[in-house]
Amino acid sequence: MRSEIAKHLDHDPDFEWRGQSVTRIENLSDIVFALALGMMLFGGPPPQTFSELVHFLISIIPVTASFVILLMMWNSHFVFFRRYALADNKVVLLNSALLLMVLFTAYPLRFIFDSFFWYIVGSATGDFSQLRETDMDWINSARSMAIFGAGYGVIYTLLSFMYAHAISKADSIGLSEREILLTRQTVWIFRGEVAIAILLICAALFTPIGPFAGTLMFLNWPNAYLMSYLVKKSSRKPAASVLHAGPDA
Repeated sequence: MRSEIAKHLDHDPDFEWRGQSVTRIENLSDIVFALALGMMLFGGPPPQTFSELVHFLISIIPVTASFVILLMMWNSHFVFFRRYALADNKVVLLNSALLLMVLFTAYPLRFIFDSFFWYIVGSATGDFSQLRETDMDWINSARSMAIFGAGYGVIYTLLSFMYAHAISKADSIGLSEREILLTRQTVWIFRGEVAIAILLICAALFTPIGPFAGTLMFLNWPNAYLMSYLVKKSSRKPAASVLHAGPDA
């Protein structure tokens, strides 16, 4: 009954969800993602005074921005196991590295949005004391952005490997032609994310925009549309494009 309901109500109508039960890999992964969220939200000691409580409540604003990015990563991970239900040695290895990078990225992500938020507050009020307390000057903010970009790039590299591995197992798990096409689109969207991350790192470390290199993340949406278009176009001419060079995309 549950699977029949999910078939009609889930958010992935073009794909058969082969993972009908939660595996131990997913349980561990959810714990790690939850831990990363806790690291971002409870990164300091509990509030002891009312002013500290107010400061903690205000911090929900940058935490929310961090949460959105982490949730996007979690959703890509969740969809992978629902779509393909793969748990072979390669998936276990890639997933383990992915979880390590999620933990690595949690604190830089929080630092970036904290410093950006207090910069906005300081610009509006003239009080930059909160920003100074974080030791996030221009150089350190740019370095934090580069560290986040590195973690983000590695995470999406690993996700692209996982989805490409699903294509290599297409016959074993019974992927249709449309499902292979959708998976190949996802692989190339993730590779575009990696390219954006590399661009972000270079902009943060080697250009005057420094910590504001994070604005390049807005390229995610054009990247998704462009990669989807290119993969669809290449699927009509498989011999004319490198996108169909092999089963691993």
